Amino acid sequence: MSKAHEVTAWIDLNIIDKSWAKSLTKEFDEKKAKYLVESMPVPNTITWSITNVANNIDEEFVSQLLLLMTTEQFFQFVSVCNTNKNNILDLFQTINNKYNSKKAITIVIIGVNSSLSLSKLLTRSSIIKSNDLDNIYLDLQLQFNCIIKYAENEHDLATLILSFTKAITVAPEKRLKNLSPFTFHVDTMKQYKAIRVDIDQPNKTLESLWKQILQQFQHMGIEQAQAIVNQYGTIQGLVQAYKQCQTENEAKLLLADIQVRRGAGVLTTTRKIGPQMSEKIWKLFTSTDGNDLL
Repeated sequence: MSKAHEVTAWIDLNIIDKSWAKSLTKEFDEKKAKYLVESMPVPNTITWSITNVANNIDEEFVSQLLLLMTTEQFFQFVSVCNTNKNNILDLFQTINNKYNSKKAITIVIIGVNSSLSLSKLLTRSSIIKSNDLDNIYLDLQLQFNCIIKYAENEHDLATLILSFTKAITVAPEKRLKNLSPFTFHVDTMKQYKAIRVDIDQPNKTLESLWKQILQQFQHMGIEQAQAIVNQYGTIQGLVQAYKQCQTENEAKLLLADIQVRRGAGVLTTTRKIGPQMSEKIWKLFTSTDGNDLL
């Protein structure tokens, strides 16, 4: 079966020349991930393109972009931003203008594995302080929706870039799945087999159908569905139980404390259905508003 689309990582030439990226192309080759090394519009950036192979549509660049900085470059960036907050906006606008599109930017700091490790590199003589880093993190994330990632060494960097590549590769299928207006419908999801009604085993068939209906809820596993079915063997039984509740809140939480068992023997674990899932099921079977969201 041929692939419906191909994803290519576009890696700036300046990155490959650095010592901390010498194994990047090797790891891409080992994972058989497609990449191109080019002089990108903005130095030290990585972005991706998707080519729709099935429909023979030319490549389109995605919004994701990585901007790589060493710790020294990031400290310098923080220092410049301290003098004028508009410098952050200028950087992002420059990137968007150079690429002729709005990019979702992730800054990758090379040489450390966390913000704490980065702070430890600051000395008393440093022109910036720890609170300057905290302020920049807040500005980047809250005002510009920019994410900070860390790569302590070349292996971490390659792993990070490959993880972005994988996420972008599976994104089209996820979008198609989420676009379906009826995600609970068997034919739409293409992951549940239709139940064949056997007239010799009506009770067993109805129980299987009841469990399958419950499993249409996101994050509803077979153990959770079975636990509910053990307590309320039919939909009618559950609806009747809702009607007997004294308050709406009692009905919402009717299923919350049902115990779910997983595993066997010493490996057995238990958990509860929980209030959120309980409320979703209550709303499905009791709501009279067709516009209600689960």
